[in-house]
Amino acid sequence: MVQFIVDNWLWILLALLAVGLLTAFFMSKTVRVGIKTWAMIISLSISYKKNSGVVPKNVLVGEITFRCGDRNIAANLYRPADKKPHPALILAHGAIQGGKDDRALRFGGQGLATAGYVALVPQLEHLNRLRLHQDDVDALAAGVRYLSENKFCSGKIGLMGVCLSANLVFLATARPEVKKNVSVITCWGGFYNIHDWLQAVIAQRYIEGGRAVPWKPRELLINEAPKWLVELSPASDRACLQKLIAGNDSAAVREQLSERGRVMYELLSNHEPEKVKDLWAKLDPQVKRVLDSLSPHTKIEQYDTKIAIIHTFNDDVIPWVESPKLLQAVGQKNKIYYRIFRQFYHVSIEDLLKARISNLHRVVAEGAQFYMYMYSILYRLS
Repeated sequence: MVQFIVDNWLWILLALLAVGLLTAFFMSKTVRVGIKTWAMIISLSISYKKNSGVVPKNVLVGEITFRCGDRNIAANLYRPADKKPHPALILAHGAIQGGKDDRALRFGGQGLATAGYVALVPQLEHLNRLRLHQDDVDALAAGVRYLSENKFCSGKIGLMGVCLSANLVFLATARPEVKKNVSVITCWGGFYNIHDWLQAVIAQRYIEGGRAVPWKPRELLINEAPKWLVELSPASDRACLQKLIAGNDSAAVREQLSERGRVMYELLSNHEPEKVKDLWAKLDPQVKRVLDSLSPHTKIEQYDTKIAIIHTFNDDVIPWVESPKLLQAVGQKNKIYYRIFRQFYHVSIEDLLKARISNLHRVVAEGAQFYMYMYSILYRLS
């Protein structure tokens, strides 16, 4: 044995060096996170393909509640089936009927838990009704506190906001007591300036490079956005405005409106972007204060967290031009990833599974970019 080692010492040394290098390579953070990202995406793909409600054996799923002021927030919790602490990601649902129980969020939560991450999906009651409200920002902030206080969380926490929840995630993380516990957030298809977004919905045109571009918002948004603005209006004008947007456009009803009530009605019935902008400046100050409090553009000076920003070019809820504004505002210092996708609609990543020969190269390219997007988030959490 000794003679063998003496005769082959160089080869043995090279073999040990190779093993050491391979071990170091596979133990490196880059490779570990890369493998976890692949595990998450593969799990997500399989879930979409099978469309099954079966929970993987290595994942624990349960409904929990946590306190937010004087109320309880219901949430779904997904975590690896072990006793180790893991990084956590809060998934904030969009304005969808299923809320925390939406299929995509179930698949996403299970995929993250399979890859070794905790996923918390709180129920955002106001957003569930297509309304933006500070209560839902509070719920996300309370979710961060809940995770930071539990032993199954390693202390690394991120938030993912999609569509109308993206701005809520941003607002929550602008709070000093929240951002100190948050490593990364992602705004997927959100708006930067609530004024510009609502003007685009009302006028059905967004502004790109100084010109108005025709845009067709989702029918539900066209119907609900005016109702929400009316709900924010002074009580003295609310009943009349509700009649007017319901189709009772009579002179007798209009005459009952206050001056600011007439401005609101003109705003809601206008389709000229420039005129919408002028009317916006004349809105009731209280309405403007509420809207400003829900807009990332008013909190940008308080924000200092790493962020990944993506949007889809084909988005009928929030125009894609809002994400470049957010990128410019947060700056390169905090950006970890940015991309405008074209091969899937809104937040429907299952479109990337519908590859055909004619679009295969584009789907593969954007699939690779989606991998890099998720990798950039999970790397910050690891």
